[in-house]
Amino acid sequence: MFLILKSERKQIIVDRLSQDNFVTLDALVDMLGTSESTVRRDLDELENEKKLKRVHGGAERAHSLQEELSNLQKSIKNVQEKAAIAQKAGSLIEEADVIFIDAGTTTELLLQYLQQKELTVVTNSIHHASKLVENDVKTLVIGGFVKNVTDASIGRFAIEQIHQLNFDKAFIGMNGVDESYFTTPDIEEAAVKKAIMDNADQVFVLADASKLDQTSFVKVDRLEKGGLITNRSNSPLVEQIKKKTKVIEV
Repeated sequence: MFLILKSERKQIIVDRLSQDNFVTLDALVDMLGTSESTVRRDLDELENEKKLKRVHGGAERAHSLQEELSNLQKSIKNVQEKAAIAQKAGSLIEEADVIFIDAGTTTELLLQYLQQKELTVVTNSIHHASKLVENDVKTLVIGGFVKNVTDASIGRFAIEQIHQLNFDKAFIGMNGVDESYFTTPDIEEAAVKKAIMDNADQVFVLADASKLDQTSFVKVDRLEKGGLITNRSNSPLVEQIKKKTKVIEV
């Protein structure tokens, strides 16, 4: 049996992730023809070298601080987890609430749970607004420059409008949640998210577990400024976050 050296195994793993972004542990065991324990050690070393991120069942490619997936790319990732998070968020909304729903794929799933009477929804997503109007929900759209990747209205004009309003609750997507901050790759979008959080009585960040222990380029706000709704995971970071803010696991 041909033995693959450790350095070769690790390079094969990195090459696979550069192509597919994610690979399962089982697939690596089959591909490398070695034991699960050996593959786990290789993955641990590569994570320490910041060449990948360990996730449940395998590993994913390490992301740069400014990397941002399109809405289409995001929409096919962790769909079941996002749906459960959105459903839980929907249960927190009460009749006659004025809420802000941020642009994003997880927040989009929240739209189907808006059955409350006399609800007013403010959003910075044209896509969200269209769906809300179709569902006969009272809707206010924030204007500004539309960012193609995320469908979010951004810029000074958007921020000025948000500062004129108050919200009972805000539901916001986020790219990264680390031990201290909510983060996102884009400076202008971060400023919009910060304005939303500043003008809401209650803030809920909707982020599936793949966003935990991830850090993006721009700090939006400290963890204390918003509760976190996420799916259950083995991440030790969750316990640290619970010391700073409310965490709802679904």
